[in-house]
Amino acid sequence: MATTIEVSFYNSFWLKTIAKSSGGGWVARWPNGYPYNTGSKALPLAGGGTLADFPGGGTILLDYNWFVEESRIRGGYNNTQVDLGVKAYIVAEEQIQQHRFNSMIYSGIYNSRTGINQTNQFSTAKDIIKSLDPAHGSIQKLYAENTNMTIFQQSKVSSALIDKDAIYSAEGSPVQTTSNIVIGQIQPYLGEYGISENPESFAVYGYQKYFADKDRGVVLRLSRDGITEISQYGMLDYFRENLKNINNKNLWQILAGNTTATDPSDSTIVNVTTTDISKMLSGMQLIVDNEFSGYVLSITPNGSNGGNVTIDRQTNIIAGQEVIFQAIAPGKLLGSYDIHNKNYVLSLQQTPQYQDNENYSTLTFDEMINGWIGFYSYKPSQLFSVNNNFYTFQYSNLWQHYSNAVNVNTFYNVDGGSNITFIFNQDSSINKVFQTVNYEGDSGWQVDYFVSEPTGYDFSNNNWEQFNDQIQDVKSYYEGEYYEGTIKYYSGFNRKENKYYANLINTSTAAPGEVIFGESMSGIKGRFATVKFSTDTTTNPGNQKELWSVGTKVNYIR
Repeated sequence: MATTIEVSFYNSFWLKTIAKSSGGGWVARWPNGYPYNTGSKALPLAGGGTLADFPGGGTILLDYNWFVEESRIRGGYNNTQVDLGVKAYIVAEEQIQQHRFNSMIYSGIYNSRTGINQTNQFSTAKDIIKSLDPAHGSIQKLYAENTNMTIFQQSKVSSALIDKDAIYSAEGSPVQTTSNIVIGQIQPYLGEYGISENPESFAVYGYQKYFADKDRGVVLRLSRDGITEISQYGMLDYFRENLKNINNKNLWQILAGNTTATDPSDSTIVNVTTTDISKMLSGMQLIVDNEFSGYVLSITPNGSNGGNVTIDRQTNIIAGQEVIFQAIAPGKLLGSYDIHNKNYVLSLQQTPQYQDNENYSTLTFDEMINGWIGFYSYKPSQLFSVNNNFYTFQYSNLWQHYSNAVNVNTFYNVDGGSNITFIFNQDSSINKVFQTVNYEGDSGWQVDYFVSEPTGYDFSNNNWEQFNDQIQDVKSYYEGEYYEGTIKYYSGFNRKENKYYANLINTSTAAPGEVIFGESMSGIKGRFATVKFSTDTTTNPGNQKELWSVGTKVNYIR
């Protein structure tokens, strides 16, 4: 069998000793063919040391080398001289792993009917790799539908033809042709949009696809007319300011005071006292005096605010010493399509659910009105739709939404209420007095605040301040009910012909130069006002309360 031998000198031949087993002893074969039986004798090795008393069997190469320099083959007279000859300059193959973040590769065919399964074959002799522009970042999401595939990079969205290619006529219109390639021509969509590093924001319904581009601060819809920024429908500022807070490498830290090793003989067990013991996870790092001291292997809670934590290694910890457990807790943009309500639901989470239930917002987009219709009070760890039902996960618990088995506005067995905030802004350039507030709908709605727009800054009490008019809260029809003797009165909303009315009682403080203020005047002054309605907790609890329209009576100040 031919082999390639590297030599140290030009026109040199390499000879080397070998040792083989013979009858239990080792025999060293030298170039001249005379054996040397080592027996129990020591055989010196090049570079120091000896080789003696080998066990029987096996083969070993000894570190003895000879180089014979000869310019002609076999050393014969006038024989062919050894020279460099013809050299083939080729690139040496590198059998190492490569990470091609902008490329796709596909395997051989699979046919269940004929028993052909080549899914583990990736022949380099075939054109099975398709690459995209690396300037647009890595491929984050692939979605196949019909005979096309949508490719989401960090900064670009493209469409790839499957099992076909495209040629163009003289007029520039594409004509599809069949092809034997799997991934055909790649056609980018117009616009410099991508999915950033949040493929979890992707959702699809029908021919519409929704996703978020955190790097550009937008939420997008991909449909037949291309890519559209749906975040600009009344929510441009909101997404611009909040998407940038979704960090993919947030640092999650838990401080543990009153810490000590429970057993000095076992330096891997640490006793911790912290209110966040339930949020501690395996794999977190232990930081002592700003230095890494090991990884958390397991947690055993002991009571409500403490427990034993096993570490793979640690330094000496003094009783009462403050240590830090930390981990990378990336934020998420969880998206899904609510097939029950036909809405796109997006949850902006700065931290995962297992860390805390704060620093998040879950909101929904409705195609019927082409706008964002509201916020939800739940923070899911996953969400999806199946058979016209919408489900979410909290930790490992599955929750079905819109179920009649629980009260309205109940998520994960926590009862909540509904609220809506809006602005009265008719004739916004004219100063006016808002005197009353009214609404049409079900009983059980209350006003949390009714506030006019702020004034310009005034220097007051050694500070720059803004002033506005505001009212005390307006109670719901039932909660505002009271009696004087046998006569019933209402301190909040009163019902007349199935419509609810309430007067606005001013509770604001005096602004600079203001003569009449507070309860000395009726209503509040301003060009526009911000109002928040919410459901109470006593009127028909657990059932639906509708709100159809809201109005106010104003007097214009000319």
